[in-house]
Amino acid sequence: MSNLSISTYDPRQAEWDNTPIEKYPPEKWKQWKAKTPASDEYVKLEREYLRMKHSVQLANSALILERVKVKIKLTSPKSIGLQGTFPCKPGDIGKNGSANKQYTISLGFTANDVGLKAAVAKARELDLLLITKQFQWTPELLGKQAQKVLLDVVKPAKLISELIEEYEQAFWKTHTHNRQGVRTWESHYLRHLKKLPQDQPLTLEAIETALKKTKPNTSSRFYLSWQLKKFADFCGIDVAKQIVAYATPNPNPTLRRIPTDNEIIAGFDLIGAPLSRYSSKENITYPEQWQWAYGMLAAYGLRPHELFALDLEAFISPSNTFHLIRLNPTLTQGTKTGERNCGVPPLYPHWVELFDLKNIKVPVFGGTLENQTAKLYNRFRTVNLNFRPYDLRHAYAIRGHRLRVPIKTMSDYMGHTVNEHTKTYQRWMSEDANLEIYKEVVINSVGMSKEAMKERIKELEAENQTLKAILIKHQLEFFT
Repeated sequence: MSNLSISTYDPRQAEWDNTPIEKYPPEKWKQWKAKTPASDEYVKLEREYLRMKHSVQLANSALILERVKVKIKLTSPKSIGLQGTFPCKPGDIGKNGSANKQYTISLGFTANDVGLKAAVAKARELDLLLITKQFQWTPELLGKQAQKVLLDVVKPAKLISELIEEYEQAFWKTHTHNRQGVRTWESHYLRHLKKLPQDQPLTLEAIETALKKTKPNTSSRFYLSWQLKKFADFCGIDVAKQIVAYATPNPNPTLRRIPTDNEIIAGFDLIGAPLSRYSSKENITYPEQWQWAYGMLAAYGLRPHELFALDLEAFISPSNTFHLIRLNPTLTQGTKTGERNCGVPPLYPHWVELFDLKNIKVPVFGGTLENQTAKLYNRFRTVNLNFRPYDLRHAYAIRGHRLRVPIKTMSDYMGHTVNEHTKTYQRWMSEDANLEIYKEVVINSVGMSKEAMKERIKELEAENQTLKAILIKHQLEFFT
């Protein structure tokens, strides 16, 4: 038998008495016999392999008694390595975003008694470094191949702030870079991601820290969970189980107080009342501008910033007999108004005359669009209105429901999808609003026969079931 054949022989393939060597008790290594016919040289290699397996088992038993967590592993018939859970290598990441991962480290220890002693000493050394939190990946531990990867390819783990920058770049690939796009990024994405520690790598611990900053059963927890899952998916980290543990499937929304029609009409005079006790020029000299802006929000259910995107020439044109308004998003450098492909009517046409809306008096405050919109909100607070500008939009949506305008049509008027319309506005239908609808549809239907009334009630019940189904579908799809 040549020396070459002996050096290439792998004893792990041997068997004796129909028992593979890997299943043979290592402590009985002296009893092992070679499969006949066989060479005495093969038998020596096979017995030595079993003896080293037994020696490794004894060494690990001793390490366990010493509470050393780094173990010895016979990586091949000729080499011994170390196995344990260590901090992730540079550029690597653990399961579910963990900062630690199990590794087998090959340090070139030969599978003999001398190599085993050296491996045991190294296991104790690494265990001490782990306990004192001084462990670092050195070129010796990384090995030649890993060193080359570290130097040529792998970079240190990216910080969360760097990952957010990459996430934003991906965001702009699918969004228009305009005023509305910037607002969406800042309010629906960045606002939540800022809760993460910016100067650390993205880990499970970092995500849990951010989630703990919000209270359970709140919309803040709900939307933070949603955004963190999207961000983790983008970064290639599976955090589904952790997100579910913290998620709030049914957030309790902050209830709004939607003004009634009478309150809206009364608010028209209040919004324009001069407030001499305030020195601000805007409070004294702009009553008609405040009233016109208020009337447009009330009559057409506009978003506050959409006041500055109106096609005013088309609005006051004599041919516009139905008092429709159209929106030009280019006037505000791009907004959600671009979603509306139809003219928007006043659901109460008489409000156009009541609020003198054809007598155009657009507020001219100066500053950015955000600043001008903010001044509207400030005015509502200053005159002590007990609702906000956006509540007039909610009132418009409910008004359409009372007037039996189809949901798809109302969605078109308001510039969003049917799902969004249902999700956002159906929950603001207060008990008083529902009672008012009942009165208008059923009790006040004087000329309606019993059969027609029953039929109308069935229609309303079917519509409510449809709305509920859409809401449930939206909630189920939220975390998928």
